[in-house]
Amino acid sequence: MGYIGKDVVHDGCGLPLKPKEVWENIPYSVQKGIHKAERNGVVVKQVSGTPEDIAILRSIWYDPEDPNMPTAIRDTEFMFIAYENDVPIGATILLPVGNHLFLNNLAGSRHGKELHIQDYLLWYCVNHFETSQFKYIDVGVSYRPSLYNFFIKWRVVSYPILFYPPEIPLTINDYPFVPELYHRNFTHSSADGIDLLAKITSSEEFTFFPSEEWANKLVPDKADDYTSQFPFIKEDGLCYVNLYQIFNIQFGTIVFGKKLTDSEMWNGYGCLDVFKREFSYKAIYDELLDLDKIINKRKENYEYLTSLFAFEDIYPQKEYSTKENIPFYYYFFHERNAKFSEMLGKFNIKHKFDKTNNIIALPVHQNLTEGQLDYIYGVFRGVLNLCSEWEHTDIYDKYKI
Repeated sequence: MGYIGKDVVHDGCGLPLKPKEVWENIPYSVQKGIHKAERNGVVVKQVSGTPEDIAILRSIWYDPEDPNMPTAIRDTEFMFIAYENDVPIGATILLPVGNHLFLNNLAGSRHGKELHIQDYLLWYCVNHFETSQFKYIDVGVSYRPSLYNFFIKWRVVSYPILFYPPEIPLTINDYPFVPELYHRNFTHSSADGIDLLAKITSSEEFTFFPSEEWANKLVPDKADDYTSQFPFIKEDGLCYVNLYQIFNIQFGTIVFGKKLTDSEMWNGYGCLDVFKREFSYKAIYDELLDLDKIINKRKENYEYLTSLFAFEDIYPQKEYSTKENIPFYYYFFHERNAKFSEMLGKFNIKHKFDKTNNIIALPVHQNLTEGQLDYIYGVFRGVLNLCSEWEHTDIYDKYKI
């Protein structure tokens, strides 16, 4: 087995099934090639993909012994063969994946390549499927420059894609604490943090606990978790807010509705941590001032993920995050989410996965960059790409300049 990289985010190539848009975006050289095939009377026929049809494709494929070559295709899949004077000179197989067609195979004989038959077959398929239920052809991606140069001729739209974890992993957490933003030399006191927290929540009655686990000794009912509604809190009764889910901090849960003294905290709950409390109130002060910016950035990240997944006609499961003032996750359903969750684990991307309903929750906190969101979505596209399940068979000649 030779070297396999594919561990850097790349741009996949999508071809919308809109002939006018495609024609306006493909290079003039490709347009000329299409006209050349037309002038030579090339005829394209849809075939059922029998072993005999596959044999034609195999005869012009770059590796006739390719173990990834299908032996036949299903009724829901598509195969086309191009002929000149009844002689096959090109072939392609397209496989449905959700709302698009995956370009599984595209080949031309030596004479077919002289007529730009691969370009012509793609152009034919764009027109053939214009009124179908499919949205675009996934022409694909390649880390081989020669093949990718062919793909990008047909790249009308693009998307991030990633197949393997890099040697130095990019850990993405589902909470906003990042070491790069850690500091402890504050210019304000913990009293300033307490006063500001009281002002924005309109509450004077609250107590700091070192964690949710200890806070639940006072507020055992999970329904009283008001973290996602912050800064709006329960007017009557007890509720709690996990600071580390909102701010760049590693710990801290505040219970609203009851103000305990230090002696009550120690004697009644055994979890008084004065230094952690002082540090936490100092640490959240500046972020409390910027709470609107934090919420807006999370909403921007949520909408950005929404725009990426919309390419596949995948939309958020909003019932999982109803009435959240602060978005925490982007929830979505997909039939391959079990595999996606497995790959997210290999990439050190923290997330939630509901195995019963195949719902994945991806983080959208304020300290995620657009590049990191591309990285997350790229892993999904790597799972979606059918060649991720192929046996590695790349055959390289000597590199030519």
